[in-house]
Amino acid sequence: MSRVLAAVLLVAFAPAVRAADDDPKEIVARAVKAHGGEEFLTKHQAVQTSEKGKINVPGLGEVDFTDDSAYMLPDKSKNTIEFEAMNLKVRFVAMSNGGTVTVDATVNGQAADLGTNFKEAYKIVPHLLRVAHLAPLLKDKGFELSLIGEDKVEEKKVIGVRVIQKGQKDVSVYFDKETGLLAKMEYQTVDSSNGKEITEERIVKEYAKNKDGIPIPKKLLVKQDGKTFAEIETVEMKYLEKLDESEFKK
Repeated sequence: MSRVLAAVLLVAFAPAVRAADDDPKEIVARAVKAHGGEEFLTKHQAVQTSEKGKINVPGLGEVDFTDDSAYMLPDKSKNTIEFEAMNLKVRFVAMSNGGTVTVDATVNGQAADLGTNFKEAYKIVPHLLRVAHLAPLLKDKGFELSLIGEDKVEEKKVIGVRVIQKGQKDVSVYFDKETGLLAKMEYQTVDSSNGKEITEERIVKEYAKNKDGIPIPKKLLVKQDGKTFAEIETVEMKYLEKLDESEFKK
């Protein structure tokens, strides 16, 4: 009798399981739950992060860098990046506020011009942050989700969803099938050194939990056209309800 009952239950529930795997909205909903839940993510619209790592800089090679960043949904972000190489101390601040991007750079304390390519590359950042926050994908009707299917990221089984929004680049997001956590984002952007279009991947290699038990990406790998561009470690990451508007002004 137990075998018969098990077979009946398997037949009854198998379509529902398949539907969840095939429904991009259900896949994202599971990811939202894994990352703290819709209520938490909707309440906490801002994030501050401190990172360190290694980055490949054209003409300088691999250098150690730090990045203090902040964002507030839907369209505000700021990155302050610093590194030293070949007796050069470089610091630049990139900001996006309501679609307006500004970039200020100094080399050994003197103002420097990074050109237009870096500004062009930074334009996609607020969109990527909204996608990575996940909750907007369920709440904002401007997002369209389509199934990519199963794949592997760093030997982990993942399932992919393509995020489409009018006026923005498509973003492919891949979630760990076991945990539901975001494993990779892939999208088209421009090379900040030459302006050519490239494929960039942001891969989360390891997660850790903060004091509130929320998973945060601890170690990340960034690839450009399949080659390692940066290896990043999160020093601190804080979810906040909001940040002061002055944080995103020159």
